[in-house]
Amino acid sequence: MRDQQAAVEQPCPQCGSVLASAPAEWWQCSDETCPYEMTTDAYALYVELSAMVERDPESFFEVVRAHRDEMRALEPAWLR
Repeated sequence: MRDQQAAVEQPCPQCGSVLASAPAEWWQCSDETCPYEMTTDAYALYVELSAMVERDPESFFEVVRAHRDEMRALEPAWLR
């Protein structure tokens, strides 16, 4: 799985440089001046969501809106 993710070369969400595999189940920005890093699980989710939004943006945002609405329905009324 990690080799497949490495082949994707996702950009850093903070600065746009390539994310690189780091030791101990972490991914970090390849730009040494950028402190951005994420766990392998977070990186897998990032790759999956990036692929979804590129493949079918409208469908992706329908899913996002549905999750948002579901979470909002659980909030007390005064927090909305």
